[in-house]
Amino acid sequence: MEAIGGSGFWGTSKPYCSFCGWNVSLAKEVERKALKQLPWSFLLILAFFALIGYLSKSGFTLFPFLFLSIFVVCSAIASWRKLRLLEASHPTAVYANALPSVMAAKESIKQARANPHQYLWSLAKPRRVRFKPMARVIAVAFPISWIFIVYFGYLMVRDQIGVSGRLAILRDLSPFLLFVLIWLVIGITTIRSAWRDRKLLAEGDLAIAVVTHQKTTRGKHSRSEIKYEFRDSSGRVVQGKGTDESWGLYEDMEAPVFYSPTNPSENVALCAATCELMTD
Repeated sequence: MEAIGGSGFWGTSKPYCSFCGWNVSLAKEVERKALKQLPWSFLLILAFFALIGYLSKSGFTLFPFLFLSIFVVCSAIASWRKLRLLEASHPTAVYANALPSVMAAKESIKQARANPHQYLWSLAKPRRVRFKPMARVIAVAFPISWIFIVYFGYLMVRDQIGVSGRLAILRDLSPFLLFVLIWLVIGITTIRSAWRDRKLLAEGDLAIAVVTHQKTTRGKHSRSEIKYEFRDSSGRVVQGKGTDESWGLYEDMEAPVFYSPTNPSENVALCAATCELMTD
């Protein structure tokens, strides 16, 4: 299903289809939440600059406050206009009696794309799997890095013992120890996830899940977090979640999932796995 609407400069609206109504309600909800948060953002900015102005006894804070207020007002106008567009994008009365030719075209497209993951069912177990680039680099670099960590750690401790006491040694080595701890957590977590995903993709059962929730997390590195549901071989509904590295999945879309037959709660979506299937 192709999306007509999408993320804009001022917001993070969900994609939607103005013809069939897909995701329109969720896109409206995002814009309504944005409009509700804008007054609180304005009051927070006002309180911050009022406090700064009171403490500094200066009227200069009025200028940055007005500058940021312009962005808040522009964001509010953009969200309001987008919400109006969404309200008018899928009027029920207009599409209730759609032309038969249009409906027939929609059905033909739906049938043509009925099972885009058909090739996955033809792959025999154990499937051929390989690590994705990032997991491959960490899997190789992690054990090698410990040779250098142990070597340089030994040199640093040896040099410090003769000139400092134990507390001074710990204080001087704290940045190095913090680095080692962070690298240890990253390496073990990544390698553990990679081997779990490798086993699931190679020997796990395949199911087609439906995305029930999608959220884009903002920050230094944006991510598309999804939640999904699927039925295992016994017909039981199982839930899962992951990070959609394809950035192409939203609510009501399908995604292939591999799960353990003995423990279906142990599953991974193909788009969120640290491994990939080799089909050639």
